Amino acid sequence: MAIVLYVGGSKDGDKGVVPLGFSKSQADTAQGPEIYTERFMELQGIGRVRVMALESLRDEAVRQRTAQHYR
Repeated sequence: MAIVLYVGGSKDGDKGVVPLGFSKSQADTAQGPEIYTERFMELQGIGRVRVMALESLRDEAVRQRTAQHYR
């Protein structure tokens, strides 16, 4: 198990537990399913982080949103 930060969608900013080896998860919302994918990225001043981000978000958008949660 690993604790990861969710970025984007209805779970933005939530921290959750994701079993090791899982690279996707899904949240069912009133607006429909949200698919989150695992991403590893380097954040300046923080280092390498593991996040679960909406599949439709581009890497730069994920990087910016993730950095906001670490400030």
